[in-house]
Amino acid sequence: MADIKRKATTRPESRRGMTRGQIREERRVRSRARQRRKRFLLGFAGLLFAIVFITALVIPRNTQNNTVRGVNLGGHIALDADDGRDHIDDNSSSGGPYSVVPATSGPHWFGSSTVAGISSPTRWGRYNAAIPDEVLIHNLEHGGIGLHYDCAEECPEIVSELNDILPSNPSQYIMSPYSGMPSKIAITAWRHHLYLDEFDAEEIRRFIDEYKDRAPESVPGNPF
Repeated sequence: MADIKRKATTRPESRRGMTRGQIREERRVRSRARQRRKRFLLGFAGLLFAIVFITALVIPRNTQNNTVRGVNLGGHIALDADDGRDHIDDNSSSGGPYSVVPATSGPHWFGSSTVAGISSPTRWGRYNAAIPDEVLIHNLEHGGIGLHYDCAEECPEIVSELNDILPSNPSQYIMSPYSGMPSKIAITAWRHHLYLDEFDAEEIRRFIDEYKDRAPESVPGNPF
């Protein structure tokens, strides 16, 4: 009887003796397992990215411009009296009288609604109407700078020059009229103020460099 030659097989040892159907099923099982591992890795990577992104938003970056440095007790401007940092519960009662006009510390409103029709702290930027001290103080407490003007008659030049001080993103700046000041211009920060009867860009910028984001609850880059 003639010898029957068997064809050489290229199947791995683990698959020898398996039918084609069994091999196909094994491949499908392995393929599904690879897909599950891929989905898991993609999901884990997405979760990790989300955690890093949210953390970067919540925690200020430790850079020269975004480091919380606390209240500046020195600088070239004398320190104003400390009128405190209390919250006024009903957001309608007056917190004054204050030691400085406009106030640079003291009792203030807190919350999304106040009797003035705005939140406290209010959103950064330029305002065409006066803002109560009880709101301004809260913005200063978060490291803001106040740019205020008080003219017996309209003073578009001063308004325009102060407006030029505001960056394109006015975060940390409040600009508004304020009546009853002892000068035409007042630049304020937490427990510091600068009175000017004429616009002085160099002196204003020096004040900002020394006292912006130097407050008890400074939040550098705060976008509210």
